Amino acid sequence: MRPALAGLVAQCIATVVAISAVRLAGVALAWWVPVQVMLALGLCAALRQPRWWFAIHALFVPSLVFALNLAVPAWCYLLALLLAWAIFGRIDRSRVPLYLSNAAALQVLDELLPEDGHLLDIGAGTGTVLAWLSRRGTRQLTGVEHALLPWLIGRLRASMYGNRYELRKADLMQWPLAGYDVVYAFLSPAAMPALWEKVKREMSSGSLFVSNSFDVPGVEADRVIELNDWKGARLYLWRMP
Repeated sequence: MRPALAGLVAQCIATVVAISAVRLAGVALAWWVPVQVMLALGLCAALRQPRWWFAIHALFVPSLVFALNLAVPAWCYLLALLLAWAIFGRIDRSRVPLYLSNAAALQVLDELLPEDGHLLDIGAGTGTVLAWLSRRGTRQLTGVEHALLPWLIGRLRASMYGNRYELRKADLMQWPLAGYDVVYAFLSPAAMPALWEKVKREMSSGSLFVSNSFDVPGVEADRVIELNDWKGARLYLWRMP
């Protein structure tokens, strides 16, 4: 079952059971909110959902109740939904939020990529990595981004940099990986298993796969580079056989 569908099922079951239990107990109806949260968290654990779903289950109903009490016009919620879609795209399907690479990661990538190398940035966001690496050398730089607003910002940035890199709007998991010297990804833990299978199928022998912050479950990296930032981030590197 997809995580989004499993989360919806858990929320619905927890809500129905919580309201029913509170009514049967004869206590104040407001108690259904903490009861619902506890039930949703229990179902989240039972369904073995990813760790970040615990935060979603814990905050969903309290946030909903809080928002309803604000009496905000309905169009504001529609605007928020459209804005979230523009920034993150179909995150329910991709399970990839917007992450921005920090200066330490950019410096390491600059050292890893040869002067005439070809790099692909999967989930390029606003083009931060591509813009940085385009400063020198004759590198070929390509990025793929699925969300509309980051892609538009990245395209604008590319024009400001003299179009020294290419940023395409496409499905991250459909873009071919062959022919690149370095493939860089800063996605999410949920995306890594499927991406690794794609990497093994498509990347050229001798090429380098680099993942920012997220490893591949059960697969030891050939090299790990600590970025020494406040989040304890690191780069995981795999050289293709």
